[in-house]
Amino acid sequence: MKIAILTYALNIGGVERVILNLYKGFENQGYEPVVFEIMAKGQWSDKFRSMGLKVLQVLPRPWESKKQHAFRILSQIKPFPLIFLNDVQYVHSILGLLPPNTKVFPIVHGNLESMLHNASFNREQLNKIICVSPALADRLRKEYGVDPNMINVIPNCLDTNIEVLDFSKKSDKFIFLGRLNDFEKGVLDLPEIIRLLKQRWPNIHLDIYGQGTDEADLRNKIIEYNLETNIFLKGQLSPDLVNSTLSQYKYLLFPSKGFEGSPLVLREAMLNGLIPFAYRLEGQTDNIIVNGENGFLAQISNISQMVEQIGSVIENIENQQVISSNARQTILENYSLEAMMKEYTAIIEESLKSPNPTRSNRLEPEILEEFPSLPVILIRPLRKSLRVLGLYHDK
Repeated sequence: MKIAILTYALNIGGVERVILNLYKGFENQGYEPVVFEIMAKGQWSDKFRSMGLKVLQVLPRPWESKKQHAFRILSQIKPFPLIFLNDVQYVHSILGLLPPNTKVFPIVHGNLESMLHNASFNREQLNKIICVSPALADRLRKEYGVDPNMINVIPNCLDTNIEVLDFSKKSDKFIFLGRLNDFEKGVLDLPEIIRLLKQRWPNIHLDIYGQGTDEADLRNKIIEYNLETNIFLKGQLSPDLVNSTLSQYKYLLFPSKGFEGSPLVLREAMLNGLIPFAYRLEGQTDNIIVNGENGFLAQISNISQMVEQIGSVIENIENQQVISSNARQTILENYSLEAMMKEYTAIIEESLKSPNPTRSNRLEPEILEEFPSLPVILIRPLRKSLRVLGLYHDK
């Protein structure tokens, strides 16, 4: 059976690695998955193809309207009986035009208003909404009025069949892996954490992997604090090198401040035996880390608390191995790819036996936002002209 997995673009991040794991899982179960990029060709698009994934693009054309783009997407996904959506608002506009027996499942990956809105829009045309954490499910129920029976919580899980370096052979280094964005990932806390640790351990070492909008500010802070010999920006990391790279380190810094859904890099690090130091995010990190047992949780933005926790671990060498082992065991027991795929399979089988949603047979332009019938290339000039005339106000 064919499965379409749709995403905005295969960029660099946790959602893309989730899509990779999901693709592998479906393929292992005999399905025929295809990944569609519908807004841009991402930096990992060619990489995914080289890894054996089937990746297709249905990208915007400047002379087309948003509606026309949506209809082109529709023509490509109609043959697929199973469709999984990863924050793709254009697809939600055409769900009512799909064949009656098509099963549709949005996956909510992040704690952002746009993701929650997109996933719950046009819900009458959906079979189930999959949330990667309990916190996201709670928000959909309480803030968006989604029927709890429509929601399934399935955490992001991993292929656990990997080789892991013994903790005693790892380098005494810290790693951060993720987008260099402070609003979501808290990356500008990293120099302050290392600055305070350096007062006690002058050779403290942090490698940062990733790219993002706050990279320049991060570099400036590193220079301002004289940390050029302690913090090293390593650039983006290829998805097939994540495990082998993480395995070399002892400690993960994870200062995300509230926009994680089901943080994949946290699980990947713990699988590789790293000791994680994270901020406590309800239903996002505190349902994975048991403070002091398999990692450490500080209050959001409480840098001094995190530094104190790190210091206690560095000074207690005997306990490090225990925490590392507990971290890895947590993932092996609770977050294996096999466990995740059992839940996805159960949802698919349930949906195949359930009544089909009644298709509306219409496009829903509201989610396409402003000027959905205008060629995309004309939207910006029109907006600018209307603004000059006082007829357009930014939202």
